[in-house]
Amino acid sequence: MDTPPPPFEALADLTKDPGTLERAKLLTDALNAVPDLQKWLRQLRQQDVLALHEAGMSYTDIAPHLGVKPERASGIARGASRSTNPGGSGRRTKAPGPAEPDGP
Repeated sequence: MDTPPPPFEALADLTKDPGTLERAKLLTDALNAVPDLQKWLRQLRQQDVLALHEAGMSYTDIAPHLGVKPERASGIARGASRSTNPGGSGRRTKAPGPAEPDGP
């Protein structure tokens, strides 16, 4: 694969200058930031599902557009994550709510 999959085409600059320490460092930084990216994307999706539901759309109507069942759409709105706790209890975790803005 020469280019990143949609919607990550903007990362294509990371394909420049193969075999350099600079690129290796940029790729390492990008890989290390993936969990933060996932967290941010989940928060944005949660906000959208909440807004759609508050506007009158049912989870049954929302779900097919996300490729999930209505119960999962409801869970997304609540911030429920499908990942398990790092401690291994197997219980679902709740994703944090929208990020608080930084200080003044």
